[in-house]
Formats: sequence, C-alpha cells, structure tokens
Amino acid sequence: MAGFLKSILFPSENEKKRKEIRVGIAELAPIWLKYNQFFVSQKDKGAKGTEVQPASEQGKTRSDSEGMGFFGQEVVWEFFESYRSLFESQGASDGFIALLEFLDRYGSSPSIVMIKSDSEADELYSVSGILQKVTLREHSLNVARIMLRLIKETYKDYENLIPRALVVSLGHDIGKAPLLRESGLYAKADHPIISAQKLGEIFSEREPLWLQIALETIREHHGPTKNPFTLLLMKADSRAREMEVAALSKELKVKEWNEWFDVKRFLEILLPEINLIKTGNKWDAFSYSSLVYIQPDFLYECAKRLANEKKVIDMILLKVSNKQEAIKKVVESLREARILSPDLGETKWGRSYEIQSERFRKKMFLIPLKIDAFGVLPHEIERRKEGYLETIERVVPAGK
Repeated sequence: MAGFLKSILFPSENEKKRKEIRVGIAELAPIWLKYNQFFVSQKDKGAKGTEVQPASEQGKTRSDSEGMGFFGQEVVWEFFESYRSLFESQGASDGFIALLEFLDRYGSSPSIVMIKSDSEADELYSVSGILQKVTLREHSLNVARIMLRLIKETYKDYENLIPRALVVSLGHDIGKAPLLRESGLYAKADHPIISAQKLGEIFSEREPLWLQIALETIREHHGPTKNPFTLLLMKADSRAREMEVAALSKELKVKEWNEWFDVKRFLEILLPEINLIKTGNKWDAFSYSSLVYIQPDFLYECAKRLANEKKVIDMILLKVSNKQEAIKKVVESLREARILSPDLGETKWGRSYEIQSERFRKKMFLIPLKIDAFGVLPHEIERRKEGYLETIERVVPAGK
C-alpha cells in the first residue's frame, strides 16, 4: 500500500518515464478513502471556496452506519494530487505520504475520545454521541479542506503555506488513534502532545524547515494561544465540528450568531431568574434601582438555552474554553440593542461592583442591564426579592 500510494501521488523520475497508464479517479478513490461518500465533487461545488454542504442539501442520503466525510471521493484525490509539487519542493512528500498511510490504517476510529484526560472530552460532551459517528480520518479531512480555504482568505502569498497547513490539519488529532491511546501515552499526555510526538516520528527521516513550527501548532491547538496559524487551525477544527454535528443531526443547524441570537427572547429566558434565591443562598441576577445585575456564567447559560431552543449549533457555545468569548458576544449584542448600563461604556463587557447592606459588603464581577429592557414594570421585578437581596442598600462600582 505504501509504495502504491507514493507512486501514484509522488512518482519518481523513472516512474514518470514509464508508459503512461490511465486509471479513472473513480477506480483509484476507493483505495484511499472508501468511506467518504457524503459531499459533492469539485465540479459540482460551484464557486471556489464555497462552504461544504451536507448531502441532504444535494439530494443524497446516507445511513448512520455509513462513513461520513465532507468531500466526495473525486475531491479527495484532486485535493491531494493538486499540491504534489509543493510537497516535493519543500522536502515533505515522504512524510506526507506516511501521514496519509497512518490515517488510512488507523483513522477508522471515532474522532472524539471520551476519557477524562482528553482536553476535548469535556468541551464537546454535549455532542459527543454525535461526533463519535465521525471517524478520525473523516474529521481530519474536513479540517484540512477548511484550513486550506482559511489560509487562502488570510494570506496573500499562501501557496508555500499549503504543505504546512495540510500536515497540521491531517495530523492534529492522530494521537487519538487506538494504537497510540492503548500504548499508555494518555496516562502522561493529552492528544495534542501525542499527535505532535507521532507526527515528529513520521517526518523523522526528512524534516521540512517548518516541521517544528507545525508540531508546536498541533501541541497548542486546544490551549490558549496568540499564534495566528494555530488560531486558524482552531477555527478550522471548530468549523468542521459544527458541520459534522449539523450533518448528522436531523434537527440542529449551523447559523451565524446574528442569524439566531434574539435579544428579546434572551431577556425573556433571563427574566424569571431575577431576584430568585436558589439552594445555598445563591442567585444569578438581582435588581437594584434602575438596573439588573447579572453574573457572567448565568448570561452564558441563558445563551446556551436560547441556542438549544432555536436548535442551533454555534461552536462558541459548545466549547467550554470559549466561555468568556461567548459572554463577550452576548454583551456585544446587548450593547447593540442599547440595553447595557452606561457604566460599561463602549468597550467593557462587565465590571466589579461592591454590593453593600447593613450586614455585608461583597465585591463581584457583574454585567448590568437596564431594568426597563425587560418589558415589565420595575416594581414588579423588585417585589420578587427575598432573603438578603431585600437588604441591599447600595450597588457601586468597586473602587469608588
């Protein structure tokens, strides 16, 4: 298999001189990716760079037992064949072929690993059942195609970045392969580190100049980073997950934030919890004077409730690591609706306040909204107060 793939994708000079043998793409494709039968071919895709579309939108159907990839068999071969010369010029062709062979051999396992030590397990727990139907091979290809489009949109001179982009995309999750998981490595490291380690071994005989940068990109793709290339990989990974969940779910759809986030409905979800004391004397939001003060985590939970109600997939709400970004997104929508307190100005997404009463003083980071935005008379909200919320005498910005 190794020699066959290499001779097809990267023929030597002697092989090029041999008598040409013509074999149809349809005959070759099943050898490499016989599972990807889900999306349209390049000639049917339309404009270059068009977002991938589910088969249901192309008049195709599939059973849950069939493999699910985002690109038809012809597109897979065209995709890799197109960049042969770039890999050769950068000394990355042998390693690239070895990576394809690894995915071909071990990529039929689920693309998500549900064990506590994995960084992705908790983040995507709510859709883990769906994502276990997506194989490692399929997810890697989905990320690669999206990553390729992202670098074309981001960099003016993107051609030389293509080999690195494809390698990090196809190699970012190979640490999830059962061969590596069952080796005991997971007891010491998470899949990004194991993936980078294995990819380093794959390219050990001949390293392209950018290999160490690529390995670092893979190592940090589930953690905090400011590296532009890693951020692109994370974006491609998230976008692929959105598409995968949408493709396998009968109800959920991928939508842009502004398409589904309804401020009026969001406030309706939030309203019943204002001034409500919960078990352990806890609360999520309280009113004072002309404002309602909300805890950031509660704002986040209400946004998730709204997304579930709208049957929408938005990766900013699915990944726990995106929580602060999601809260900021909610606040920005509320700012555009002009219902934030003037205390926040034009840039802050929240601030520290001191809650004062005769019995206590407490500092908390809160998000203040105008009470009249809820469409209920302020005194009706105020009279719900109970317990120590009734004793609040002042709420002032901390430090003043």
